[in-house]
Amino acid sequence: MASCFGAIAAADTSSESGFTTLAQDSGKNASDMNISLFTITDEFEAEGLDVAEAVKFKAPSSDWKLYGVQVLGWSDYNGTDYSYNMDRNFLLEIRDKDLRLLYRFADAQNGYFLTDQGPIWGVIEIPPLAVTEDFYVLFYDRGGMVIGMEYNNGTGNSFLYGNGILTPAEWTTEANETIGINWMIKTVGK
Repeated sequence: MASCFGAIAAADTSSESGFTTLAQDSGKNASDMNISLFTITDEFEAEGLDVAEAVKFKAPSSDWKLYGVQVLGWSDYNGTDYSYNMDRNFLLEIRDKDLRLLYRFADAQNGYFLTDQGPIWGVIEIPPLAVTEDFYVLFYDRGGMVIGMEYNNGTGNSFLYGNGILTPAEWTTEANETIGINWMIKTVGK
């Protein structure tokens, strides 16, 4: 497969390459979003290794194919020998509307998210995958990195996935207020 990394990395809805980026965040400019960094093991400790950050998407047409996933993430490297994280595997899954597995990919986080500049949009290419209707992207950070989450503007399309169950990605504050979040995960296809 010829690499389409450049096209995927720069894709947007008006892209001349024909690629379309789908996002399920608030739609605000990134500088206006309240973005925090999150790793699943901070919330669930070792039990979080099998829990994914999940986002529900809708294919824009019946013949649309998924070519890649973009994740806002960081391996927490700050340019010193002491901050270089050991490679740890993340896991990416694509599932259909009934949560049946369509595609699975694992690799080391440093190949996608290693920078001393803070979080970046890591691009994970996949072989063209036909998706119809709703589909889910599941990203298991496994404590080896942090991913971006938009705090307090939940669209209802972000979830935690574990043991075959989707749970809305929400936090409850000390004041018993429910705060919805959006995982900063996008899909690219055409």
